Amino acid sequence: MQKLYFQSRKFFLSEFPFSIIRMRHTAKDFNDTMRCRREFWKVVYVISGHGWKIINDHKFPLSPGSLFVVHPDDNTTYLIESESIEIYNILFMPELIADGIRQLQSDFDFFAILGHDFLDLSPEHREMLYVLDSSREIEQLIRKMEKEYQREDSNYRNMIKLYLQALLICISRLSADKAGRNKKKSIGHYVEHIIDEHFREDINLATLAKKIGMTRSHLCRTFKQVNGKTIMARLLERRLTEAENMLRTPKYTITEICFGCGFNNLSYFYRAFTARYGVSPGSYRKTFTLD
Repeated sequence: MQKLYFQSRKFFLSEFPFSIIRMRHTAKDFNDTMRCRREFWKVVYVISGHGWKIINDHKFPLSPGSLFVVHPDDNTTYLIESESIEIYNILFMPELIADGIRQLQSDFDFFAILGHDFLDLSPEHREMLYVLDSSREIEQLIRKMEKEYQREDSNYRNMIKLYLQALLICISRLSADKAGRNKKKSIGHYVEHIIDEHFREDINLATLAKKIGMTRSHLCRTFKQVNGKTIMARLLERRLTEAENMLRTPKYTITEICFGCGFNNLSYFYRAFTARYGVSPGSYRKTFTLD
């Protein structure tokens, strides 16, 4: 394994630890047997090209608009599948914007990357917060930083500090949105699992919500946002699907099927089944018992 270590003095002065570099790489420049570490923090923004970014042996797809926030201790490389990739490398040390960073807050601990606790985060948590699809606003901020860095107009260093802080805030908002979406999806999948495993039982939404750690109304709202239907509608759908399968054989009576699938009222079962399948349970069964 070829290991490379990049020192900050090769990229910027200690008095102003910042650099923004537009680079083009080909498949010959990187491979899976190479790993890079650095003395500084880095934001990678992909302008063009496709492939994979490898961070600590985890592969992440790379395409235009992809954004990666890289810690100094991360071991990284590229697997480039297109003819080349073009990227912005934004290199900095946190002390450049230390005063501003101390005042920043994030619901999902995005700014942990600038502290000592970052290495304690799980790979999944790090992916959720620091591997993102960018936005137009972020692209514009990066181009403004590049312009200030190249032109060196009066007070350009102060402008770069402001732009860098704004960039990190925008990235933290993206990561919070992604974390929120992932959390909602996880809740949706969990409730689906509960329904599939326990549809024959009486599922109490208040108890389920308490187990997850949210209110009943919040749970119901979240599930509908993710799945497009209410929890009770999904539960009814699952029970009716099971009932339909059981009606295909004469092994159980309709009453046994009704209560065995979680219904506690035979009349309601008949109404619900007829509304969904257009025929009563008895008529549906006959279609499978006729010679």
